[in-house]
Amino acid sequence: MPRGVLVLCAFALAACAPDPGGIVGGGRVASHNLTVYSLLSQRTSRDLIDGQKLALADARGRAGPMTVNFASLDPGTGNGPAAAGAARRAINDSQIIAAIADATPVTVPLFNAAGILQVAPGGDLALARDAHALPSGRPTLARVDGGGALPAGFAGRFRAAFGREPGTGAERGYRAMRGVLAAIARLGRRGNDRRRVIDAYLGLSSPATRPG
Repeated sequence: MPRGVLVLCAFALAACAPDPGGIVGGGRVASHNLTVYSLLSQRTSRDLIDGQKLALADARGRAGPMTVNFASLDPGTGNGPAAAGAARRAINDSQIIAAIADATPVTVPLFNAAGILQVAPGGDLALARDAHALPSGRPTLARVDGGGALPAGFAGRFRAAFGREPGTGAERGYRAMRGVLAAIARLGRRGNDRRRVIDAYLGLSSPATRPG
């Protein structure tokens, strides 16, 4: 099947599936207890996921005055029904503040319509410039912030926590979570406002719509 047809099919899956009845347009979490969702394959992205867990553990589960929890869902290939189902399940959680998920024609429109920050370790970041992927008309997709040094002894601490050497994705996962936590902390008591978190993250790092 041609690539263009595959992309159209993926958009149709995201746009035409039944309304999940979840968050629409962002809004605020009704408490200071937030959840960051990781939607990455647990079979192929184990280091990325564990890097996120380590970053949250280093922050002691806090971002400013907010308590931050972690949830991981497996999106399969990222372009099929499993990805749509995982994204809807995350969106239906009233405590979601952000998602770390590869940019695909399925995940990007769903998180954009919901008004939830999506930090993409991989996938097609060009979707940030595709109007069909942005039903809200506002940016919600960002790349992983690559700036800042990792903490001293990162590899040893990862090994102690997970019993293996960190693979190439571990640092990227750590940076992804660290960037989300920094954006939340920057807002103080407004860190439970999803729209403000998007703006804060885009202000702290490189949006997917910018080169580099």
